[in-house]
Amino acid sequence: MRPSFYLAAAALLALAGCASVAPDAAPAVSVINSLTYDNAISGQRDGERTAWPLAGLARSSEPFPMAQVKQCDADGAHCSWGVMKAQRSFGKVALVPGGVSVELEVAVEVDRSLRNKNSEQDTTMTIPANVGALQAKRVQKRSMVLEFGKVTRIDFNYGISYEVCAQRQALDQCALSAFYEHQ
Repeated sequence: MRPSFYLAAAALLALAGCASVAPDAAPAVSVINSLTYDNAISGQRDGERTAWPLAGLARSSEPFPMAQVKQCDADGAHCSWGVMKAQRSFGKVALVPGGVSVELEVAVEVDRSLRNKNSEQDTTMTIPANVGALQAKRVQKRSMVLEFGKVTRIDFNYGISYEVCAQRQALDQCALSAFYEHQ
């Protein structure tokens, strides 16, 4: 037999060995999420985007920074404002073929006055009494599989949106909605 046959066979065996590399050589998986809304002052899309490694994400919670939102009538003559606070929580999280299985809860509250107290800070925001106020409270609970690279979106009142996506490092792109980023 020719030497090139042995080289080709050796190359195929080497490639087969690479296909069965230990799991810790697999690409890192992270979950990216964002909360977006129209900034009440600038009118531009604004928000917060974070990424978390899959390890340690189960049973975690993330409060988003408080913000102000507003909604105006069709001609823009009358606007109502609200203070928004939001939080994302994951229950069970597991890697599954093609994605990540998650138990997700997203809570968004909008009101005239809200307080956000945690171990790091205690913040209160209030809309003045002479300004129309928005009010809404909604909790979305879902068990789902986040397919790698596919964005899942949950819409709330007053143009508030939450997006989440699972991504393998160097293999997937998560095209979350763009928003104005502070410089």
